[in-house]
Amino acid sequence: MTDRRQTLLALAIVAVVIGVGGSFALDDPRLRYPAHLAAMAVAAAGWITLAERGPGRFFGVAILAGVALRIWGIATAPAFSDDVFRYVYEGRVVWSEGLGFPFAHAPAEAPALGVDPALLDNAWLRINHPELATIYPPFAQLTFALAGGIAASGVGALVALKSLLVLADVGVAAILHRAAGPRAAVAWWLCPVVIVEIAREGHADSLSALGLALFVLAFTKGRPTAGYLGAVVAALAKLNGLIVLLAALRATRRGAWVLGALALLALPFLLAGAHAGEGLGAYATRWRAGDGLFSVLLELAELLLGGDWRHVGPYTLTRHQLARGLTAIAFAGVALATLRRRPPLDAVAARAGTLLFALLLLSPTFHPWYVTWLLPFAFAAPGFAWRVPVFYLAAASPLLHHPTYLALTTGIWTDLAGVRALVHGPALIAALVVLVRRARLG
Repeated sequence: MTDRRQTLLALAIVAVVIGVGGSFALDDPRLRYPAHLAAMAVAAAGWITLAERGPGRFFGVAILAGVALRIWGIATAPAFSDDVFRYVYEGRVVWSEGLGFPFAHAPAEAPALGVDPALLDNAWLRINHPELATIYPPFAQLTFALAGGIAASGVGALVALKSLLVLADVGVAAILHRAAGPRAAVAWWLCPVVIVEIAREGHADSLSALGLALFVLAFTKGRPTAGYLGAVVAALAKLNGLIVLLAALRATRRGAWVLGALALLALPFLLAGAHAGEGLGAYATRWRAGDGLFSVLLELAELLLGGDWRHVGPYTLTRHQLARGLTAIAFAGVALATLRRRPPLDAVAARAGTLLFALLLLSPTFHPWYVTWLLPFAFAAPGFAWRVPVFYLAAASPLLHHPTYLALTTGIWTDLAGVRALVHGPALIAALVVLVRRARLG
């Protein structure tokens, strides 16, 4: 390794530490949002260098830097998302009210149901959409409950929960190291959006990423049973494992007996009845944030309907309903094109990553932490073609926190179309370039 390259890699690690640490040091990144973006841009520049070139002889330094930043993140209050406060509440309330309680009852109902007043603390007050019951599958709920049990021993509930999520994050890095070596491990370990969204914000997507990373490793090594297990783990954390299963099932049924564990997805309904699906139904039909192509489909739906809605027989069809239908059709088309030929085992991960990439580009909801779903494929799946647009999304995704900043400074929650275009536009262009190149190559 030349002295020049050594210096570049050392500076890249320093840039990640200064950038992420600079964000953590802000008294309130929401009110200091421009400073937060500047810090994240510095970190992203360093991270892209490491992801492209590897850590070289600085592997140990990179690992220690990631450990220090995660400890700092765990100790830092969440800034841009209130999701973790729901996790904390749900993980504690099951110990007194039972495993089915979060699925059957929205947090807003807790006082009327006689929930222990000690659980109706600051975390409960900060729950986003408290009128809805949980949407999180059993593996996520088990993690929340484990953190709640640890908190009962005197450890802070927020610290306990974020620590468990970071342990899953550690597991992802270890699996990626096994799958593709030190460069893949460090690319995950020092990715700014991973550190910020998991260690500070406390998003449970590390649990899903753990399963997705195992899926990539297993199919790359020709071990479909372990690959199916990875998809099950991901699905039991956040349902995205169901998407990657399409590629696995198209390739082989060997090891598919593991899918019997997906029966656990029925557990919420057994515990809480039909109420268990209400939160997920609301998320699927009402939520919209940070979207890319969905904006185009929404405009198309309005054009087709001639307005916001139209009567179709005895039914009223809204533009949002039609746009979601068009999204489903578009994704089905991508899936059929991607899986028209049976993939060999070592190509399953790349095909599955393609499906997830298309899903997120089309989705009505794209939060910064969703990028973590794609990173195991970008780092370790042989033949994954969308590495450049995924890297861009990872670097640009902090821009999608702008509605929080605008809400605090103007009093109005505004998801600016121009900002969303800045995040999604270059990624879509990069994806189109890849498609054109692949078409020319036949």
